[in-house]
Amino acid sequence: MARNYSVPAVRRAIQILEILASSHTGLSLAELSRSTSIPKSSLFRILNTLERHSVVLQDEQRETFTLGMKLIDWGNRALDKVDLKSVSHPHLVRMAHETRESYYVAILDDSEVIIIDRADTPEMWQMVARLGQRSPVHATASGQILISEMNAPAINALITRQGLKKYTARTITTREGLEKRLQQVRAKGFVVANAEYKPDLCVIAVPIRDHHGRITAALMTAMQSERARKEPDRVEEILTVLQREAAVISREIGYSGPPAQPLQDASGRKRQ
Repeated sequence: MARNYSVPAVRRAIQILEILASSHTGLSLAELSRSTSIPKSSLFRILNTLERHSVVLQDEQRETFTLGMKLIDWGNRALDKVDLKSVSHPHLVRMAHETRESYYVAILDDSEVIIIDRADTPEMWQMVARLGQRSPVHATASGQILISEMNAPAINALITRQGLKKYTARTITTREGLEKRLQQVRAKGFVVANAEYKPDLCVIAVPIRDHHGRITAALMTAMQSERARKEPDRVEEILTVLQREAAVISREIGYSGPPAQPLQDASGRKRQ
């Protein structure tokens, strides 16, 4: 029989924290004692210890206890250690198998886009840059996602450093054009960039958010521009898959905000 190495005092402390977590207004010593069946004398000593370490807060006027800010600090530290690639990769593989498309995760690094993970199908392997290769933010769907919520000074600084180089006839090369696109990205919650970086490539990208609610990465796929033009329903289908999986990945790395609700579909029509 396996030995029981459980520590009763620690087990009781966890029980107390779980009950406090379910209360919006706090609980009194008597209420906690009834809920936990812990004698008031023992309960008071545990609460006093937790309070000294800011794990629990006591409202002396209302004579109630609530969770302290130390738990938020610990939780944020744990979430900061989440490895995005290890979380996202199973999703990429599943999407690739289900849809026979290739999927990628990209992040912003030193004002450029870098792909950090991918799951490919044989049909797509030549179309998108290799892992680690950098690309410009203004000309790529993933880049536009990643900078879409930056403030104006940050965007201006980025343009000053990187410029707005023209790659194709459709590349955005003006500050006004980029600002308009980013406004559209914020409204829609996705980007479809057709032939803006490479003349034969259409890329669809959506945001992945971290536990702070910030856009931390872009989830994307790519297809030939001509295919995207001929198969608009397929573009819509892939967009739906991307949004679904990005929402799941975001939750798995700690995002707890509302799910994205795009106002339009990829063609610009309002969704019903």
